[in-house]
Amino acid sequence: MTPLPSPADQLQALRTAVGVVESTRGFVLVEGADAEKFLQNLLSQEVRGMAVGEARQALFLTPKARVIADPRVTLLVEGQYLLDLDLIGVDALVTGLTRYRLSAKVAIDATSNWSLLSLIGPDAETIATDGVRIAGLLGALPRVDVLVATDQREVTVAATIAAGATSVEPAAIEALRIEAGVVRLGHDVDERWMPAEVDLVEATVSFEKGCFIGQEPVTRLHRRGHTNRGPRRLLLDAVVEPGMTLELDGKDVGVITSVASTPWLAEPRAIGIVRVDVPEGSVLTAGPISATVLA
Repeated sequence: MTPLPSPADQLQALRTAVGVVESTRGFVLVEGADAEKFLQNLLSQEVRGMAVGEARQALFLTPKARVIADPRVTLLVEGQYLLDLDLIGVDALVTGLTRYRLSAKVAIDATSNWSLLSLIGPDAETIATDGVRIAGLLGALPRVDVLVATDQREVTVAATIAAGATSVEPAAIEALRIEAGVVRLGHDVDERWMPAEVDLVEATVSFEKGCFIGQEPVTRLHRRGHTNRGPRRLLLDAVVEPGMTLELDGKDVGVITSVASTPWLAEPRAIGIVRVDVPEGSVLTAGPISATVLA
């Protein structure tokens, strides 16, 4: 096996050229005659009218609008949808969807038949691949996620490297995610927060689609026009564990949810869910550690 480049070289490739990473995602296949209607009634996103190969980000919520899972929904063929999400959310998603299946003509199964690799960096679009390509961003960096059959994963990754991509570790992507303030299921996103409190509404919720689980509280908070807290980027003066309470002038103003540090970043960075009235530039404390609010 070819040794991976150093952390510094991996980050350099991601920021200036293109890196490829084999993502640790889980997959749920939802298929059947009622698959579109079934997902349309449960998920926060509009599922009707998707083209084959199109992907849309969605949420699966509790009735009180707490986030259970944040699947990305891709239409593979008519009546067959592949939902990809962080592994930590797969079991809860399968259990929750199955609970609502009732008499719907739909099968819901976690599957290992699919894999995902990500091309990230300014040159991501220039690397040709087979598979379903989904364009997006990681912070400000272009990102192309590629869905491939698992038995084609290794050959696809090898082809991207032959075409000029640098192989990078998931930890490199995690560091860039935290540096950019991008929230993640199981870290910054869980059942403590409503979607608006973790900045997910714009990308995941359709207010035109009609009913979905958790619609009423999501809509009510949207109409109010603001939340009391949200994700903020933090600069730490030392490493601290996620879960630490953030204080300002002795008052609880938030919690640290993700942390990244050496060897990936020279200065520790974090994401915190913090009160929105805390000004940028404020110096918070997390136990003995100082955390400066960047945004």
